[in-house]
Amino acid sequence: MRLNNFQTKIDSIVSKRKIFIKEFSPDSVKLSHNLNRSVSDNEINSIRVHKYLTDTKYVGKVETARYLDKIGLDEKTTLKQLKAEEIQLILEWFNLK
Repeated sequence: MRLNNFQTKIDSIVSKRKIFIKEFSPDSVKLSHNLNRSVSDNEINSIRVHKYLTDTKYVGKVETARYLDKIGLDEKTTLKQLKAEEIQLILEWFNLK
């Protein structure tokens, strides 16, 4: 019985992570909200920033990797590692697109 509850919880977390990535939006209000809330959400904050930004193919992987490098991040940086200044730089980058 306990194993079944554990598997249900795991499935729920996996689903939440997939939905979070799939619902990516370059809209500055939505992006700001999602990035800021994800920093403290233990179920999604281990997602890599690069994956979150590129999975929907709104921006290219190479372009994103170069920009992350430019602001001092890399392809392995996770959402929980983001600071307010870095979130602001990402928002500004999408405003230029």
